[in-house]
Amino acid sequence: MAQTTLSLDPQKIVDYIVNNDMLDLGDVQNAMNKKEREELLHSHHHYRIWQAETDSRWRTYIPDETKPQNRRLIVKSTRETLEQFLIDFYQMKLEVNQLKAHTLRTLFPEWLSYKSLHTTAQTSITRLQSDWNTHYANDPLIDIPICKLDYLTLDTWAHNLLKSKQLTRNSYYNITIIARQELAYAVERKIIKENIFSQVKIDSRLFRKVKKKPDNLQVFSKLETQQLWQLAWTDFENRVKVYEMAPLALLFQLQTGIRIGEACCVMFEDVEERPGYIHIQRMVRRDENKVVEHTKTDYGDRYIILTSAAQKLIATARERQKELHINSVYIFSVNGKPLTERSIASLYTKYCKKMGIVQKSSHTSRRTFISALIDERVSLNSVRTAAGHANEKTTLKNYCYDRSDDTEKREKFENALVI
Repeated sequence: MAQTTLSLDPQKIVDYIVNNDMLDLGDVQNAMNKKEREELLHSHHHYRIWQAETDSRWRTYIPDETKPQNRRLIVKSTRETLEQFLIDFYQMKLEVNQLKAHTLRTLFPEWLSYKSLHTTAQTSITRLQSDWNTHYANDPLIDIPICKLDYLTLDTWAHNLLKSKQLTRNSYYNITIIARQELAYAVERKIIKENIFSQVKIDSRLFRKVKKKPDNLQVFSKLETQQLWQLAWTDFENRVKVYEMAPLALLFQLQTGIRIGEACCVMFEDVEERPGYIHIQRMVRRDENKVVEHTKTDYGDRYIILTSAAQKLIATARERQKELHINSVYIFSVNGKPLTERSIASLYTKYCKKMGIVQKSSHTSRRTFISALIDERVSLNSVRTAAGHANEKTTLKNYCYDRSDDTEKREKFENALVI
């Protein structure tokens, strides 16, 4: 009878040999080290090794472009020490050559891994990977050795990118952050001595101008805010949502200006910590749908004054949980877990349709909250603090909008310019 031959996976064969002590790993390692040493010494085959009769010491030459004949004499007492010197020399030379061969493409995975160690926001890493795939993966620039990327090459690339894609200032800097930071990382890895990209400057007139959207599209007007309040309360009282506390969370956003991810996981202990305030210190991370003990930025950890309306929302949520026999740490929870962003976001879509206005998101509530405080002449620093902004410039540039209708605006102009 013919013997059956089994087709085995090579890795399984190796695992079997190792697991059954059929192979000494120490011998394997020694053999590998010996082979590596032989390969490095072979790099020296252009130069002979000899022992001088005068002093019995061993000699050879190594390449050195700083010397007249592009070589340097090396003298050692024994052949073994000379060979070890040569092995170290060619190993270092090999490592230097490997560094010089690095391109933006080969360095990108290492840099991205390093970058991920310095952030808790996986979304930023995901965005960087997406930008790489979209703007870099097929660009010839990324296959040029980093050590050969000079100013002219980088400046030309940057301006071509800017003009071909008609980028705004923010878009340009968001896209080029990969090139800029990879080259900065290459400096730290001693692949290059300086980051040439830092010398590339863009004339501000070349950026595509962004026309700011009209105020009425960026905030809820006073009338729209009143309508939102009525719609949300009606939904809550009629228990129309699976997550029936979501309407209260939406209204709480209007009263506190917190982000949707923060609204999903505010806790009762955040209120009890400092009466009259709520401590915003965590959020639901959208990409992983889990609660993290920090906000979007370092400045986002903040205390916000609770209005009487905001306190009523919290009290209502607490009472409803008692009715449902729910013991949850989360204020707007109906199942002991934080709300989902979707449960709140879908309400904005629903209410905007009912009001017959253009679609506005949860971030509109944040802009509305900030603009309302500024309208009432609340100290700009207090507004900035409540918003969790690092500086007033962010508050004024991106969150300050006029909530008045045309009639109110005209009346304000008349009052301001009365003769």
